[in-house]
Amino acid sequence: MKDRETRKKQRSQLLLADVPDVLAASLSACFAKEDWQVCTLGKGAAHAGARRYASDLMTEEAEDVFALEDADVLAAPLDSGDPAAVARLERLLALAKGQQHLQHIFLFGSADVFSGKAPANEQAKPVPETDMGRRHARLETLALSWKREEHLPVTIVRLPELWGEGLTDGDGFFGAFLAAAVDGADGAEAAVRVHSAQEFLSARDAAYGVWRAVERDFSRDFLHLGSGQGYGFDSFTGEVRELLPAGTKLPVAAQGRAAEAALSFGHPFLDCAIAYSDLGWQPRGDLREGIRTSVQSFLDRREAAEKAASAESRRGRLKKLWNRAIPYVENAVGALIMAGVAALQQGSPVNHLIGVDFNYVYIGTFGLLYGKRQAMLSVVAALAILVTCLMMHGADAVALLYNPIELLHFISYLFVGVLTGYFADRADYERAANAWKERQAKERQSFLKKVYQESVRVKDKLYRQIVNADDSIGRVYHIVRRLDSVEEENLFTQTAAVTAEVLGVADVAVYTVSSGGYYLRQKVRMGELAAARPHSLHVEDHPYLMDIFRTQRVFANRALQDDVPDLAAPVVFEEKVIAVIEIYGLDFTQWSYYEQNLLSLTARLVAASLGRAYRFEQEAAEKRYLPGTRILKGTEFQKVLNELSERRRITKDNPAALLPVELQGMTVHELDEKLAHCIRAEDFAGEYEGGIALLLPDVAGDTLGLVRERLARAGVETDEGRAVV
Repeated sequence: MKDRETRKKQRSQLLLADVPDVLAASLSACFAKEDWQVCTLGKGAAHAGARRYASDLMTEEAEDVFALEDADVLAAPLDSGDPAAVARLERLLALAKGQQHLQHIFLFGSADVFSGKAPANEQAKPVPETDMGRRHARLETLALSWKREEHLPVTIVRLPELWGEGLTDGDGFFGAFLAAAVDGADGAEAAVRVHSAQEFLSARDAAYGVWRAVERDFSRDFLHLGSGQGYGFDSFTGEVRELLPAGTKLPVAAQGRAAEAALSFGHPFLDCAIAYSDLGWQPRGDLREGIRTSVQSFLDRREAAEKAASAESRRGRLKKLWNRAIPYVENAVGALIMAGVAALQQGSPVNHLIGVDFNYVYIGTFGLLYGKRQAMLSVVAALAILVTCLMMHGADAVALLYNPIELLHFISYLFVGVLTGYFADRADYERAANAWKERQAKERQSFLKKVYQESVRVKDKLYRQIVNADDSIGRVYHIVRRLDSVEEENLFTQTAAVTAEVLGVADVAVYTVSSGGYYLRQKVRMGELAAARPHSLHVEDHPYLMDIFRTQRVFANRALQDDVPDLAAPVVFEEKVIAVIEIYGLDFTQWSYYEQNLLSLTARLVAASLGRAYRFEQEAAEKRYLPGTRILKGTEFQKVLNELSERRRITKDNPAALLPVELQGMTVHELDEKLAHCIRAEDFAGEYEGGIALLLPDVAGDTLGLVRERLARAGVETDEGRAVV
């Protein structure tokens, strides 16, 4: 279970994913009234006080939204009407699994999983009669399997038909029925498969039921929210007919028609005993007034949408016609100007003083501006002007076709038009492609900007809440940033340094746990008292270690036992102790719960960092080691060498020896196999100065000689070692 006490200090988050508008509006209002932050994901309308992300659940942007919001409560329909409902549900639950503070997932189902011939309570087994009911039953089974196997806090909230303001075409039977009626004759041909009476519930009551479930920490698999109020089909159509405009044709009942070809009216009334007893919930909405409110809201919304669409369409048509007419008007004006120029030049488009035919300018201008279509129209106009001028000077129209000079003149007009039109059209195609790319980039940039701004807001809020330089949390925050590394050796070194700095002590040792959990091996030490401690500890020989492994809590040596650290804290990763931090030589003033809490917090932060390093080491193993071996590549070996040098500089202890290996014809795979049986888990082998070398932490003096003898017996010859400075 998440740390809810910490979460309560922050403003809680509600995330609505693809929730229908009629319910999303009520949920937003209900939770916002309780000072929750609400955000919606999907194509629904924006609601007052809620942040809206228009991204689809199946896109990458949805991952960013889930990572950013980190919601306490997630609400979504079990089936949003998408043909790929199973994939969408899997995607939703996979994203929810990554949430850090998620307490509830409410999936809104339907009463159509029941047949009407059996009890409709939470314990009843679904017995659907329609294809949609069977689909909903399968989705419920899938969602609950995630709850059992992935430990997600899933609750399926079964709802009847909802009424309320904001009802749209896709909101259940009610919305589809009104849409079929309002759309006219074609829509009114839809038939309704009638089973029995239909239950209706106010969207506000449904939202309040969800709020009560959150408030009471409801965690059962199913929750029913129903009003117990309903209509038969004839009564329902009678109520709706009075509210719709005169002459509106309503869908008609068709007994026995296939469910997939008809709107389905009638489901069992839901038994809401658990909501009444466990949540103290009661429906309040009046059904008759609710029908009236829903129909009027639907009609107002349709009317507003139609007016907006009509106005936009009218503006678009006028603008489109104007944009289409402008080139033709300009071309006609250009042709008139060219005719005037020819008249001023004694009936010739060619200026004989400068030897320029102004028709080329005319054709080229419109070709470059508007492309081949306008260029061809300009060519036709220029030819008409030229032929008219020639005939005014006595030329014969038929003879012009056999005059090579004039024929070339005509062809040159066509060539200029085609050439300039081609360049303009190509530029238009490029502009269209660039415009499409720009639109995509703007949409992405807009989304990222929104995410960035929200990230800054969250960061600032957390900064004000957590970072205070005068308290212990602030001190830890500033110091443990040094643990932001994925190099395991450096993390152990920084663990000792951070612990010493936070608690103000000089003697610290960090022990790692063997793979079987039976031994501890000293990894880092600081101070004389730590140096005097054994380098290896057998867990069963030390009761305080067994207590730490059993309880995973900080140990305090209040009995002042000999050969026992003053304080010891386990480093726990994935519910397993992977290291132990031991502190010696505490001053009298440091024997307090305050110091123990600081040590416990430091150990937890170290565990998070070492966990990241552990995962990184697994993912990066192929890049770090020579293929098929545990021998580090040269760059990675140098990193470890530098880290051990830094450790010795910080701790003033922890010697390490560098031991070159004589291969003597062995391959690296043969060497790796031999080294596996004669070096420790904390020792390193890697490429160094063109060969292979061993890096042995905490080895010096006579110990180095013993190590060389052990390696020689295993068939690994080594040169003289040297200390790592």
